[in-house]
Amino acid sequence: MATFDPGGRYLTQPIERFVPGLGVDGTLMYWSDYLLSGDNDIGFRDRDYRSLQMQGLFEAGIYYHFSPNVELTSINHFLYDMVYDTEDADGLYAYKVDDSFRKYNTFSRVSRELYLSYRTSKLDVVLGKQQIAWGKMDGQFIDVINSMDFRESVQLESSDYEIRRLPLWMANLTYYFDDISLNLLWIPDFEANLRPTYGAPWSSPLLPPDDANARHNDALLHDRTNAAGDTVLSTKRPDWDHLGDHQIAARLDITNGPLTWGLVYYYAWERAPVRFITGRFSDTDGDHLIITPSHERLHHFGATSDYAWVAKGIPVIGTLPIVFRAEALYTKDAHFTDYNSRAIVRAGGSGDGVSEHDTLRAALAFEFAFPSNLSVIFQPSLYYTFDWDEGLGTGFGGAYGEEWNFAPVVFVSRPVQSTRDRLKLSMTFTPILSGSNRDYQGAKTKLIASYEISSFVNGSLIYTGYSGGSDSDLYGQYNKYDNIGIELKYEF
Repeated sequence: MATFDPGGRYLTQPIERFVPGLGVDGTLMYWSDYLLSGDNDIGFRDRDYRSLQMQGLFEAGIYYHFSPNVELTSINHFLYDMVYDTEDADGLYAYKVDDSFRKYNTFSRVSRELYLSYRTSKLDVVLGKQQIAWGKMDGQFIDVINSMDFRESVQLESSDYEIRRLPLWMANLTYYFDDISLNLLWIPDFEANLRPTYGAPWSSPLLPPDDANARHNDALLHDRTNAAGDTVLSTKRPDWDHLGDHQIAARLDITNGPLTWGLVYYYAWERAPVRFITGRFSDTDGDHLIITPSHERLHHFGATSDYAWVAKGIPVIGTLPIVFRAEALYTKDAHFTDYNSRAIVRAGGSGDGVSEHDTLRAALAFEFAFPSNLSVIFQPSLYYTFDWDEGLGTGFGGAYGEEWNFAPVVFVSRPVQSTRDRLKLSMTFTPILSGSNRDYQGAKTKLIASYEISSFVNGSLIYTGYSGGSDSDLYGQYNKYDNIGIELKYEF
């Protein structure tokens, strides 16, 4: 098994020998999650299934070097989630809304990255479809350039970001001074976030109506109406052809010995459409609203910092390498659904049912490298909505259902020496504290045992549990979604 590499031996290596300057690689991944609780209905969801995902993903990378400085990169994804075809469940029908929940069969999904790069010691220029990972922390604090595929909802982790980001067509330029780098992005493209909609395994139990009514309501599934019977008009989206609709971003990084710090600005669009009330009408069922979804502009201002040092002379431990990180993002005028205002409009008053609030999300991370390859990370994270009130829904960067959320994340990882470090055990614990009305919104616990089967094959057994909080809380609503998962990866 140590030399098992048919993809490299019979595919990539022969191709590379035959075509000078061409590089080829591939990754075959399979991951599945299986619910540990029964298949009872939960909230509005008809949860007559046990599998949350049975996804197979093949990634094919092709790289052609025109010269030492110029390279064409093409990364392609072929995904198929068998859960929709093997479960035979009434509660799984998200493919009726968007077939990409089940498989990738369009150019925009299959062709994940496609760009031409020119790189020198002073200048990098990358043109084409790509993803930008500005942040390093779990929670996407300044990692906001690309939209995200959130089909796994609260199960999504930082280790998933690379395959769940939605790449964009852009021009990406970085210039390196002696101790300073400047990164500029011009992005004519736009992608909205993909959320777990009706009929998805991770569709929220709080999302009305129930699946018995939703699964056959074509207007509801395609966002032409909602659970209240309101009329929803076509979503207004940014237009590639309009220069004023393009997004721009800039990042400045400065290095001073072990300290690196940076500033970020992003003139972007809301990833989820804002649902403005633009009219009212009446029918035999009563009074209803006319809603016009529209993606709106946002200004993001961010900061980041890294500092690495080694603490010496610590009793028992001796030397202890430590890395300190900080990331923060301030968003100006994020849009929130205002349910108090919406109720006034529904009763005959005026307004658009939306209010604007600044938001802040920030995190500190302390990374410790103890002896025996024991790694510990403590990451206190804050999400805050300015001028919050109880009638607000969710908005970009803000807290969930509250004025503030505080998540002190703890991560511990250690390889097992008796396996020559091939077996690695890790634990992540994320509780959610809130104020000013809710105190505790539950916690997520993730336990992973990963084993390096060979230099090419890796497997993992994963337990994810949700505990505490009420049925309307961020993690509390999923307290019957504990699951066990299997992940296999073959790289060649």
